[in-house]
Formats: sequence, structure tokens, C-alpha cells
Amino acid sequence: MESLSTSVKAPFRHRPKHKVSMWHRSPAVPQSWRVVDFRPPGHQGRTLPGLGTRQMELLRLILDARDIPYFITGHGSNMRAYVPALYETLARAELSAAAAEKSVPESVLPLRHNAHWVALILLLLIVWHGLRMGWWPLPGVELPGPNAWLQCGKLDIALVRAGEWWRTATALTLHADSLHLFSNVLFSAPFLILLARRLGLGLTLPAILVSGILGNALDVLYRSPSYASLGASTAMFSTVGLLCADVVVRSPARGLRGMALPAAAGMAFLAMFGSEGENVDYVAHVFGLAAGFAVGLRISLTIKHHSVPRALEMILGAAAAGFLALCWALAF
Repeated sequence: MESLSTSVKAPFRHRPKHKVSMWHRSPAVPQSWRVVDFRPPGHQGRTLPGLGTRQMELLRLILDARDIPYFITGHGSNMRAYVPALYETLARAELSAAAAEKSVPESVLPLRHNAHWVALILLLLIVWHGLRMGWWPLPGVELPGPNAWLQCGKLDIALVRAGEWWRTATALTLHADSLHLFSNVLFSAPFLILLARRLGLGLTLPAILVSGILGNALDVLYRSPSYASLGASTAMFSTVGLLCADVVVRSPARGLRGMALPAAAGMAFLAMFGSEGENVDYVAHVFGLAAGFAVGLRISLTIKHHSVPRALEMILGAAAAGFLALCWALAF
């Protein structure tokens, strides 16, 4: 009988673009031993990719502590750990328990999507400066000249001590010239955006205002009566202090490192941008940073345990703007 040989083609199969390297069981491992990892009992086989160096070190420590015999073979991504079959359930239980303790989910701080509102606030600050300097006069409205704004709103130490307390707020909204304005806007924008995303814009604005006023008040106590200053740089460093305080309170990092790093970052920013230049009030920058940090600790500790409703945030933000308007009304 003549046999006919027919060739049958296998059906088409999709070939993956990325090849997975083959994993071979070492012949030195007894056949009855099982591969283990940090997955709980009931799982079999291996994981891809293999355990990293730190995971393998942790695995060694756990198995040694429990007197479980083990055998490790391979290098790099092919490194595998084996235990006798009778110890597989115990080994997986101990390893998965250790993994669960180390992988406790940390609370993720919800960030607000309000960078566009922060940009609008900075734009309004530029528009305010332009109106005060007479860049674009309003039709039918006669505004005071630039010098009148400076004389009525600057931080004059003697006048503040005489009772004109509103100058501690109005001075935060004044700038000597365009370079002064845009330098403050440029350097404060990243910190203001980060702070507003963490606290919310409704809390950020009154927090910066209160911290800036407190920083100017400390400057009034420190300076001689003949001193006078203006500018939003005190509020800018208050923003840095508020941000550092919030990171200290609500960051997942704990211990001395979690507290020292944000404070060191604030001091580094102060040293780089707040201590050099002509007509720079270094003391006011220090007071602004310290006031922002102190106020920020109180705010962050509060919102860490008690959430603030959005309606209350909007009320606080509007109250901050209204308070500034009241201070300028008192100034004139």
C-alpha cells in the first residue's frame, strides 16, 4: 500500500514584536523544590521580571529568620529562589506578609487643577500695576498718579507705628518699576502654582496675605522709624514658607529628613534670590519666609484632619480681595 505524505501548514499566529527571554531551571536545583516570590500562597510559577537585588536581599533575610532552607540560582533577571515543596506555603506566607507591610499605600495628596486661575491672578497684578502707573488710563475715571499711590501705600515705619496699619497690606501690592514687578511675578509663579494646587486658591490667597502682613509687621518692629519699603517680595517669600510648611506636614516622608529637606529648600531659595541686589530688604524676606512657615504649619495641620468646603474657600478668597480693597480705601 502506497503511503501519501501530505504537508499541513499550521494556522497563522500573531508573533509578538517583543521577545521574552527564556528562563531555564538550573539542573543544580532538586526537582522537588519550588520557586517562590512575594506573592501569597496559591500562586505557582515565576514572575516576570525577576526579583531585584533589594527584593532578593529581603527574601534571604526572611527565609533565614524563619529557618527555611532555600536555594538561589541565576543572575540578574534570571535570579530565582527555591524552597522544598513542603516549605512552599510557609515561605510564600512569610514573604507575602512582609511585602504587605512594606507596601502600605501612602495617602496621595489630591492636587487641584487651578494653574489657570493662578495665572489670572498674576495677570491681574500686572494690570493693577499698569493702571497705577498710567499705562492705560480708564475712560471717564481719573486715577491718582504713581507717586500718590506710593506715598499712600508704601510701608513707612513711622506712619505704621503712628496707627496706619493698613500699609502692611497695601505695600504688598506696590512695585517700584516694571523690572521689580516682573521679577517678582517670574520667581513667585512656580511656588504660587504649587501652593494653590495643594491648598486650593481660596486658601492660598488669604494665607499669603496674612503671612505677608505678618512679615511686614515684624519688619516694622525691627526697623528704625526713618525706614520705608514696598514690594511683593515679602509675600513671595511667604509663599515659599507656606509651601515648605505644607510639605513638612502633609508629605508622606517622615522623620528628620521629611522635616529638614523642605526647610533647607526654603533657606536655599532665600540665600540665592533674597540676599543680593540693590535696594533688597533682606530682613523683610527673612520675616516673610518665617511668617509663611508659621502660618503654613497652622493651616496645613488644620486641613490635614478637617477638609475645607469649596464654598468656604471661595468666601475666604473673596474676603482676602475685599480686605485689600478696604486697606486701599483707608489709605486714601
